[in-house]
Parts: sequence; structure tokens; C-alpha cells
Amino acid sequence: MSAAFDTINRSQILDILKTIIKEDELRLFRFLLSNTEINTKINGSSKAMPFMSNVGTPQGDSLSPVLFTIYLENALREIRTTLPEPNSSYGREIPSEIAYADDVDFIGHDYANIAKIQETLEKYQLKVNTEKTEFTLLSKKEEDWKKLKKGKTKNNTSNSPQHDEIRLHSSD
Repeated sequence: MSAAFDTINRSQILDILKTIIKEDELRLFRFLLSNTEINTKINGSSKAMPFMSNVGTPQGDSLSPVLFTIYLENALREIRTTLPEPNSSYGREIPSEIAYADDVDFIGHDYANIAKIQETLEKYQLKVNTEKTEFTLLSKKEEDWKKLKKGKTKNNTSNSPQHDEIRLHSSD
């Protein structure tokens, strides 16, 4: 994810929190996330007028990583409900994603799944850093490797062949 804490939609995170915490606790989060004023400093001195922010979580606040994790987990749960479970011919179940903080690997069967993942992430204003994103094809079929070498499968969301697994990896 790119600029993870900066992209959190505050009303969405508050709606998510409503389902897991009590109203008194929710009031504290509302207070934390409202009327956020941002000051910019260069070499210790203020260079611009302060401005109000209504998106993201406060930088340096110890709750920001927790809020991001809750926010991302909600998006991942939505992704899990829209994608088919990855089948494995290796005799083990394979998860649909592997996540650590804001680094997430998604595993699917075709590039159409990647489009669904990207749609859901956009719905949550979560940005994938495309410069640090790679698509990895894992297949036992020789014809898939030939197509990959010719560049016919990368980012192809229509008429793409079924693969054992396709992995979208993004890291910052």
C-alpha cells in the first residue's frame, strides 16, 4: 500500500469501529479524528499556514497503525467474499492473501481476480504503489510460461487463461 495512513477514510473507519467497540470508546476515536490541523515545518520553522485535514490518521499517533490494520482487515474481508478460494494442486489450502502491516500478497486464479481486488482497494481509498507491484505467474503448464515470456498475460484482464495461481505483490 502507498501512503497507508494518509488514505484512510475517516467516516469509513468510524463505521467499522461502530461494529466492534462501545459508544463511549467510539466518541474518543471521533475526537481523535476530528478537527485535525496540520502544520508544516522545514528546518524547525513554520513555512506555511496551518490547514485542516479530514482524511487519514494523525502521523506519529500510536493508534494510527491500529486503525490502519482494522481498516485494511475490513477491506481484506470484503475481498475474500468476492473472490473464489484459490485451489491448490499441491495438496494444501492456499490463503487468498498474505499480509504484514501494509505489505499484502494476493493469490488468485486469473487476472480478472486482480481487477476485483483493485476495485475493492479503490473503494477503501487504499492505493497500490504500481512502481513496486509485480505480477507473478505460478503454473505447471508450459504454454502459460510461453505466453508470459511473450508478455501476453501481464495485466490482461480479459480472455486470460486459467492459471494455477497468480500473485499480485506490492511492497513499500
